Amino acid sequence: MGKKNDFLARKKEKERLLQEATRQTFVQYMTDTLILTLNDPDVMGKDVFGYVRLKKVLDAWGKCYDQFFDALTKNDEADYARVKMDEAMKRICGETGDFFPFEERYQWLPEIRYGDK
Repeated sequence: MGKKNDFLARKKEKERLLQEATRQTFVQYMTDTLILTLNDPDVMGKDVFGYVRLKKVLDAWGKCYDQFFDALTKNDEADYARVKMDEAMKRICGETGDFFPFEERYQWLPEIRYGDK
């Protein structure tokens, strides 16, 4: 029984590491493509972001990322983070019709059910 538990523990850790590597890769890719986009004169015209503005955006983006990250989890604050994120998105989108609720934007995430962790 011990060997089976060791195998399962190693398998679970390997899966966790793969998920973390995937997450970090996508975060880096999103950051790189944001930098490239905001510094591209063909996209931004004369309003390109230089290093100082990019640094300011990336620092603020990191704080925003952290502020709403619980929305993606099953943590106790997940539902609150989802509501706050939607409120902020609605303010930004206004009456444009471009706002979609969290559950539509993140269809693959499980519904939050209290008592399930």
